[in-house]
Amino acid sequence: MYKIGILVFENVEELDFVGPYETLAYVNKMEPNSVDVKIIAKENNPINAYNGLRFLPNKRINNDDTYDILIVPGGQGRKEAMFDDQIISFINSQMNNLKYLCSVCTGSFIICESIKCDSINATSHYTALEEMTERYPNLNVIKEKVVKNQGNPNIWFGAGISSGINLSLELLKELFGESVSEKVKKRLEFDITD
Repeated sequence: MYKIGILVFENVEELDFVGPYETLAYVNKMEPNSVDVKIIAKENNPINAYNGLRFLPNKRINNDDTYDILIVPGGQGRKEAMFDDQIISFINSQMNNLKYLCSVCTGSFIICESIKCDSINATSHYTALEEMTERYPNLNVIKEKVVKNQGNPNIWFGAGISSGINLSLELLKELFGESVSEKVKKRLEFDITD
């Protein structure tokens, strides 16, 4: 079973985390007990997302927990989260165990502030690409839905808000094969063409 953490914070963009959650958790309907997806935050308190959704995370971040996959969404709240010592420390604490570190939308900035991202390919929401290029001049910023870097861990970036679903389908393909990913895509009725 793959342990997947989706890290959230105040003013997170809703679809940035709900899209990956739904897509990744859906695989359990076809391959039971394949993934354990948790929404994690600094506290167990209610989170206010950017468009008004109020929700409870599954658990608090803990540097002693280990995940196979960590997904970092974006949204307006990333402007504070990317400088939050507890969030940065948590991401760094996961690096030795992660198979995949992924961002959705402007969650890319949180990853770039957390780890050394020099000389890798990256993307973000199209409105943030110029900011990303200016802030991280050693990144190779690409305007694509999903940008993959192979390594230890693999570092993947999803472009805009709905691209978290694209990224998650790509993860399912890597973990369980193309047929499983295609079945989930069909069940979600998600068209990944531009």
